[in-house]
Amino acid sequence: MAGLMLAFSGKGGSGKTTLAAMVIRQLVRVGTRPVLAVDADPNATLAVTLGLDVPGTISDLRERLSRAAREVTEIPKERLMEQWLAELVCEGTGFDLLTMGRPEGPGCYCYVNSLVRRYLRELRGRYAAVVVDCEAGMEYLSRLTVEDVDMLVLVAEATPVGLTTAHRIARLADALPVRVKRRLLVRNKVLERGFASPRMPGEEDLPGLQAVVDVPFDEDLYRRCVRGEPIDESAGPAARPAIEELAKLCLNPEFEAARTTP
Repeated sequence: MAGLMLAFSGKGGSGKTTLAAMVIRQLVRVGTRPVLAVDADPNATLAVTLGLDVPGTISDLRERLSRAAREVTEIPKERLMEQWLAELVCEGTGFDLLTMGRPEGPGCYCYVNSLVRRYLRELRGRYAAVVVDCEAGMEYLSRLTVEDVDMLVLVAEATPVGLTTAHRIARLADALPVRVKRRLLVRNKVLERGFASPRMPGEEDLPGLQAVVDVPFDEDLYRRCVRGEPIDESAGPAARPAIEELAKLCLNPEFEAARTTP
């Protein structure tokens, strides 16, 4: 059975990578393991956030594959590629991490992406959950060919600009060949109860929205980000209740529309 697929998307600086890391930790904490974390943001920082060292990225394999194509070997190129992909999976406690890397540069990624598509399908069956940290927007998720998303988590600051970005990502998701079963809006870094309006103008028009979770501003998370410290099991005490609720909603396929406030 394929693992639960959660995709975190949002504007740069919204805190989506930090929230993805905290949800990964929470899923492991409640026994949803193993988890596969996929850093699909070209500005890859999920490993740093989780306190892991990345051995390499999938984008690095393009040149390696090009060199292998010019060499004479009895090992099929597809088998070599699968072996190299397996070497890129780095292990944490209760979770693994795979980093996509930057897609820019000369040459074509089509063959690499086709193998990654098959590899991720196989990997998904080995994990209880897959958490994808997307770039701003959903194009990279489409290139990743993750075809079936159980929960799209739209991360936005509780501002009109943040909500506008969430609208754009939701509409883009509708235009892509990616099936999204459920959508949840996370209003992140809310300063205090009542500071963000119960429903922001335009929020009711966000396509397919089924739940809203407010995550309060957390001094501990802020200090860790400033100091470059990882998000471990003790991180974010003020935000943790909202993260626990967020994880519950992600794990529950039949959740009712809900709102959690700080």
